[in-house]
Amino acid sequence: MPQRLIKDRAVVDDRWALLRDVPAEPIPPGDVTSDQMDAVADLADHYSFGELRVSHEQNLIFADVRQADLFALWTELKALGVATPNIGLLTNIVCCPGGDFCSLANAKSIPIAEAIQRRFDDLDYLHDIGELDLNISGCMNACGHHHVGNIGILGVDKNGAEWYQVSIGGSQGNDASLGKVIGPSFAAHQMPDVVSRLIDTYIDNRHEDERFVDTVHRAGIEPFKERVYAAAAH
Repeated sequence: MPQRLIKDRAVVDDRWALLRDVPAEPIPPGDVTSDQMDAVADLADHYSFGELRVSHEQNLIFADVRQADLFALWTELKALGVATPNIGLLTNIVCCPGGDFCSLANAKSIPIAEAIQRRFDDLDYLHDIGELDLNISGCMNACGHHHVGNIGILGVDKNGAEWYQVSIGGSQGNDASLGKVIGPSFAAHQMPDVVSRLIDTYIDNRHEDERFVDTVHRAGIEPFKERVYAAAAH
């Protein structure tokens, strides 16, 4: 069973099992079908005393699962298409409802998340990239926590058109920091390429075992900005 789906508990023989829904054909982050949710509820009754939690990162958590039951639980989740081991990786996206559902939004968020998920659909490559939080908000209310994403994407309105401002270097937790905007905003169709160039810059500049956010803090935003906008100009 992939370790990225498991978190240790202080109590011996108990674990948290984290569930992320990223099937082969991506659906919006945080979404599950009604059939999947019914099945997940049944699994919670069977494996975690009927308790199921939702994290702010839009993951489901089975609390207090016996260690001996972890593989059986994972097997059933895999059959439902909701056991992708990408917790803490690029496609574990936090995304607000955006303009598809929210009247406050300046731009759509869900199509951007879907496009990025499709671009980065190789789990081996995602694990090579390593730990990375990508957060998307459709407006400055920041329901997607874009400002603390290692890569943050903010939907903005330009003369009635939807554009996306990108920041890098944000983080949550004990070493929280706000991301820095790299420059002018981008059109929706450019966003997968923008994220790809940010990742390429990180891979070219990282030290051994250095996370994306640590590379940004060490090297600054200029190397990332230079590659993204040089490529966009062509």
